[in-house]
Amino acid sequence: MIDATCGSGAFLVKAMCNMMKEAGGIKTKKSEQIRGSQLFGIEFDREIFALACANMLIHKDGKTNLEQLDTRSQEACEWIKSKNITKVLMNPPYERKYGCMQIVKNVLDNVPEHTECAFILPDKKLEKDFVDKKYKNKLLKNHTLKKIIKLPENLFSQGVVTSIFIFEAGVPHNDKDIFACYIEDDGLETVKNQGRQDIKGKWQAIEDKWVKIIHNPICEEAKSVQNYIQTVIPKQNLSFQMPEKPFEIYEEDFIKTMLDYELFIRKIDSKEFGNTLLKKVLYSNNIELREKNSDE
Repeated sequence: MIDATCGSGAFLVKAMCNMMKEAGGIKTKKSEQIRGSQLFGIEFDREIFALACANMLIHKDGKTNLEQLDTRSQEACEWIKSKNITKVLMNPPYERKYGCMQIVKNVLDNVPEHTECAFILPDKKLEKDFVDKKYKNKLLKNHTLKKIIKLPENLFSQGVVTSIFIFEAGVPHNDKDIFACYIEDDGLETVKNQGRQDIKGKWQAIEDKWVKIIHNPICEEAKSVQNYIQTVIPKQNLSFQMPEKPFEIYEEDFIKTMLDYELFIRKIDSKEFGNTLLKKVLYSNNIELREKNSDE
């Protein structure tokens, strides 16, 4: 598994812990193999690269397969190509000035065919960059976008809405339809100065359900979330399409519009009129209340 923009190594550490747990613990031979030859990371920034090495070391090695490189460079492409990568999990920098799509393309182009690659990106990122002639159709010409998983809209405090885009490297897309789903709620809540936390223990059940659905969209669990599953046609869009809210109008809307129009043609300030009306209503209520109290 590779994270070619690994930062401080959070994805690599989590992947390592999960893999060693599945292998039977940190003292097994399989765990030694995982640490020594199954985790790869690239980081461009020298100081952050040092943090990644320290992080992996603290979590029982794995640092030997980290490299300080620029994933946009040919050198990084050759390094990736030289490794027997079987999985990709990345959250590359989103801004175009940092070469987001060039990073994605370089990784897809240099891992073995059929490698499953997951990239966390802004949910409209592929659509925006496909308009750019530099990247138009290049990804789907050589790689298959298999699934789009839209993540909760409040996942990041900065307001960036993201999706996970899962590709199969080295296999042309050929206009195949794409499975897409929307995990609207992950059960996490924001804790001041601590980020989003699973304080009510909801996430594990939510994760288990969605993992089943994503692997098998016709499973029993999928029946309860049909409104959050759809088929994306690549010639039309490359993101989960939020359903449009139905247009509804009520009698109150009509009355308000007519009243606004009457005030306008009579040159009456609507804000001043509203304040005056509010005071009269409150004052009248106070009089009635005092009269009632005096009668008692």
